[in-house]
Amino acid sequence: MYTFNIPKMSCGGCVNAIKNAILRVDESANVEVNLPTKTVTVRTDHSEEDIIQAMSNAGYKPMVGTLD
Repeated sequence: MYTFNIPKMSCGGCVNAIKNAILRVDESANVEVNLPTKTVTVRTDHSEEDIIQAMSNAGYKPMVGTLD
């Protein structure tokens, strides 16, 4: 399981774009997005790098872990 902070995520369109980008890499991934906290949690068998690349390609630079 991976958790990312997505500072640029600001609306439902962002949520959908991020989910779709991840699901294109792994259609069986479990993707949970929390817009108020700007976090994405992904359960997948793919590498963290694959998921980061997918989100980056969609225009959302993720940060690993949680913000303090």
